[in-house]
Amino acid sequence: MELFYKTYGQGEPALVILHGLLGSGRNWHTVAKRLAQHRRVIVPDLRNHGRSPHSPQHGLLDMAQDVVDLQHRLDAAPAVILGHSMGGMVAMAMSFHMPEVVRGVIVVDIALRPHRGGVHEVLEVLSRLDLAAMAGKDEVDAALRVSIPSTLVRQFILTNLVTTADGLQWRVNLPALRAFLTESQAFRPAPLDIFEGPALFIRGGQSDYLRDADFDLIRHHFPNARIETVANAGHWVHYDAAAALIALVQDFCRASGVLPGKVKI
Repeated sequence: MELFYKTYGQGEPALVILHGLLGSGRNWHTVAKRLAQHRRVIVPDLRNHGRSPHSPQHGLLDMAQDVVDLQHRLDAAPAVILGHSMGGMVAMAMSFHMPEVVRGVIVVDIALRPHRGGVHEVLEVLSRLDLAAMAGKDEVDAALRVSIPSTLVRQFILTNLVTTADGLQWRVNLPALRAFLTESQAFRPAPLDIFEGPALFIRGGQSDYLRDADFDLIRHHFPNARIETVANAGHWVHYDAAAALIALVQDFCRASGVLPGKVKI
């Protein structure tokens, strides 16, 4: 599958940024531009998201292979792979199963264990909405407010709403994403899935997606991992504390010898 993508900057090895569930590459535009001051940054929309094609298949290895294919098309292998949430799962899958294209891995606020979280309920709400009966974004927002009181979460969801010749539609493939949650609940690497290259795990201090109890498992599968906490951030670290995340990524890349240079933040 040929993913839609954007590139920023120049310099090798490249940094590939993978967004989370219900996200897209546009969510990482600001961070990507800052990180691209001294290197090439590649930001795709993963399958069933954004402007990339849809497919009934939405497994971690399916998404990982899409990214590898993109790396080869852009002559960007090996690269540093940064993934947030679902994108972090894809980055870990690449580390275990396609290590030849991974120069280093950065996982943002997701652990190596089953996950479900509130996104399951969000997908259920979206699936129940009758978009054909709604006149515009404000009406959809009002309908979502009944079940999703957080303005920030609704704004994030509404980035997936588009107007087509047939009316309002979701850009994401809701059935495929709902099926993916079943797989993500069973997410558990095999004992021999180990990536010995440089790795960084960044967690939001106000999030429970990555807990202290996960550290031993992380260090088993990523023996050279650093684990850092951004105290004032929730799950969306790149929104809540972009400067702190950029600094951690830069420090990791310099220490690992994969991306020299420094970004102004």
